[in-house]
Amino acid sequence: MKNESFKLRIVLGRLQLILLVLVHSVLWAGQTSETDVKAAYLFNFAKFVEWPEWVFPTKTSPIVLGVLNDDQFVSALKGLEMKKIKGRSFSVVDIKNKDQIRTCHIVYFGDSTKKDIQDILNKFSDKPCLTVSDIEDFALKGGMIGFVRRGNNIRFEINLAAARQGTLTVSSRLLNLAQIVKN
Repeated sequence: MKNESFKLRIVLGRLQLILLVLVHSVLWAGQTSETDVKAAYLFNFAKFVEWPEWVFPTKTSPIVLGVLNDDQFVSALKGLEMKKIKGRSFSVVDIKNKDQIRTCHIVYFGDSTKKDIQDILNKFSDKPCLTVSDIEDFALKGGMIGFVRRGNNIRFEINLAAARQGTLTVSSRLLNLAQIVKN
């Protein structure tokens, strides 16, 4: 039991180090905005989430990340499109119509969707689409990952029940870094 606990601490420490290095590399590259830090986190979330195989037409189909109502976030994510996650490219789509959400594996909801967020989440709650936002209490409202500010730091909350309802599997390594919430 002691040995397993020690191994878990090593794995968690390595994951935290990787996330810390990533965030610092973004900052050292001259990209110091909060949006850029959130974009880096979002890219890494995709590494620790598994979708059902059937959501991808082929083994090399891209992971499609849609952004609803946040042009600044689209710009921050465009720089990540050339990177790969689990052998898949990362494609960013600026969502102009809520029905486009159906074609995405990840959707980031901008602040201007705040008034409609509950209806949107209810409509797509059982779809294999990772929902992410910095809207206040997003995870409590049924979103899967919500960014929260703790002092000068960006943290995140995960609604594990929402992820499971969407048939997504969230790695325990990511869960260990998050605050788990229930709606």
